[in-house]
Amino acid sequence: MEIIEPGARPPEASKAGKHRRRAGGLIGIVISVVCLYFVLRQLDIAALWRTVSGFDPALLLGGLAALVFGYAMRIVRWALMLRAGGARVAILRCAAPFMGSMALNNVLPLRAGDVVRALVFPAAIGAGKVTAAASLVLERLLDLLTLLAVLGAGLLLSPGLELPQAAKEIAVILSLCGVVALIGFMRFGNFTMRQLMRLGGWMQQRSMGSLASGIGVLGGFVADLQSMVRRNALVTAGLLSVFVWAGESGLIWALLNGSGISAAYPAALVVTAMVTLSTLVPSSPGYIGPFHLAGYAAATMLGATPETAAGFSVIAHLGLWLPVTLAGTAVIMFNRRLFAGADQMSRDI
Repeated sequence: MEIIEPGARPPEASKAGKHRRRAGGLIGIVISVVCLYFVLRQLDIAALWRTVSGFDPALLLGGLAALVFGYAMRIVRWALMLRAGGARVAILRCAAPFMGSMALNNVLPLRAGDVVRALVFPAAIGAGKVTAAASLVLERLLDLLTLLAVLGAGLLLSPGLELPQAAKEIAVILSLCGVVALIGFMRFGNFTMRQLMRLGGWMQQRSMGSLASGIGVLGGFVADLQSMVRRNALVTAGLLSVFVWAGESGLIWALLNGSGISAAYPAALVVTAMVTLSTLVPSSPGYIGPFHLAGYAAATMLGATPETAAGFSVIAHLGLWLPVTLAGTAVIMFNRRLFAGADQMSRDI
């Protein structure tokens, strides 16, 4: 009979986990292929090449500057969240792990870059894993709420645009879930933390050390999250989130107009929200497929022809994916210390 070490996962559980991950990856690939089929069948390669080769350099540089601004705001926001959680980190030191994790998200499945940023990269900047994980949860929640606000603002300022009824209902549901979660963190964080501490103490008294340790980690997570959603910290993070998506929308505006789709900035807000929210759908690495389909649908809403809309979806994905992936890959290559936490993780396991 095989002996399982204390704390180790049974072979059956490990195999089941692998099967679930493989199934999830397969579903994502199928979704990507189906979405790409609907977009690429409309794509005119010759027209796409003419658009790319004739792109206005001033528009491109302005769009890239807006993207850089947006990512700078992301890095500042993450650093301030970590500080609110008790970590003593410098903003500039957060740039490399943040961009590295974004690049990994772009090339690995299941947002693996987020896992690395929470569990591996914190060691390189002197932050705790629990604090980093809490910052990621709040970051994603703020991004969701800000994107939905951006979507609403764009539609309000663009009277000619109209979302399908199903998309409106999904946006309302996501908004309600996000607001409820945020209010829950703010109102019940202290109560939850106290109950977890009591539960951990009760387990410790009954020699349930492993479970008590797990409850302690969860309590620390709730405590850090509670610190991050205090009024001043939350208002600052929320304002930075507006700047984040204002910058990214600037790139989308430049790419729309450079692709021959005349669009005002409020319309770019709608497109940005649509393509970004599409990344919630399971897909292959790099959000290939759902992003293109959302970009195609958004461009057709603005009156673009199917061929132009398909070309824009390809250009928009490339414009958002390539600079971030190249920058993140560069910082990983020249900052090997980012993975110092991987050795610690292997020892812990």
